Amino acid sequence: MDDFSLDIRTLTFIIILFSFIYCVGLQLFQFSQQPIKGLSLFSISILVIGTGPLMLSLRGDAPDWLSIIGANMVIALGFHMALYSLCLFRGYSLKSTNLSSLLMLGVLLSFVYFTYYVPSIKSRIIIISLYVAIVTLSTALAVLKGQRNDLTLATRMMALSFAVYGGFMVVRVIAVFFSAELNDFMTANLIHQLTFLFSIVLIVSMSFTMLWMINARLLSSIHELSYSDPLTSLGNRRALDEIAPELMKKANTIPVSAIMMDIDNFKSINDQYGHIVGDYVIKSAAEVIQSAIKLSSSATAFRFGGDEIAILLPNVHLQQAQEVASTLRQSISEIKAVRGHDLSLTSSFGVAQFHPHESWDEFMSRTDKALYNAKKNGRNMTSTCLSHTNGPVSTEA
Repeated sequence: MDDFSLDIRTLTFIIILFSFIYCVGLQLFQFSQQPIKGLSLFSISILVIGTGPLMLSLRGDAPDWLSIIGANMVIALGFHMALYSLCLFRGYSLKSTNLSSLLMLGVLLSFVYFTYYVPSIKSRIIIISLYVAIVTLSTALAVLKGQRNDLTLATRMMALSFAVYGGFMVVRVIAVFFSAELNDFMTANLIHQLTFLFSIVLIVSMSFTMLWMINARLLSSIHELSYSDPLTSLGNRRALDEIAPELMKKANTIPVSAIMMDIDNFKSINDQYGHIVGDYVIKSAAEVIQSAIKLSSSATAFRFGGDEIAILLPNVHLQQAQEVASTLRQSISEIKAVRGHDLSLTSSFGVAQFHPHESWDEFMSRTDKALYNAKKNGRNMTSTCLSHTNGPVSTEA
């Protein structure tokens, strides 16, 4: 093991090469897509982290303020930027970045002291390693505890990369503390050579996992778009069809009810005020419905088509569903103005409860039939279809 050695200058070249490639790649990705919060700063932090070792390799050819103090402060700045950017990216508190900023000031003053007043390579290594350990472990925590709903495996892998690097820096601090004073950092022993190797691994890992999380976000966004109505943000017909088999299974043990509603005289609203106002009317009704059912963890609403909205109510009996429909009808009637236009909105509702011996299409057809009956009998009311053998019974809500 004593014969094993790594060339620090070669590792330095690899670090700056990888840093540059990943920085440019992530920046191009940022410019070609919808901007992602924290990504630009993250990509720059990779380049800054890689620039620090390059400046260190200038020791002897450049003044100490550049090759020692400047180089280490650039490294500290790079890890600080990585922490800050990932707090933004993951939606985590920025309190840890404030601590990092204060520690950077301490690092600067310490490096000036141990470079010009009491020269000590050993002390400088302990200081920068301790700072990097604190910041990388804080970064691992920020990645894990962030509020954004990112891919779990990717976030854990990124957090692990920073945690391992931080752990290595703690080991480095301990190893250096109990070792003799160094005469030349560029010819230092294996623990310092491994620092450069670990830095390469960290840069590759953090870049790869960042792309992984971004890609997962894009896939999640595409999935949401394919199952979400763009106007109302409710589920669409595809989402409704997706949930149907699961609800049919539940209907064997719990009641499942459905409400179908639409806005009365919606065509007249479109004709009189235009389709833009009509869209906002639908959106306003959807917001009322979404607000009313959000307290229920199982109730879901879908835009069935046009101004029709379907509401599925697992574990809700028919009578309870009628009460929900009545409340919604009253709430929608309280919408008095849309886009500056005074309106008097009313809505009609059809209610049905699923029967285990019928198909999903028959169930939705009965609910739709109940809605049609409410509109036929005067609108602004709720109609209930008791079973597939009995006709709807209209009740004014």
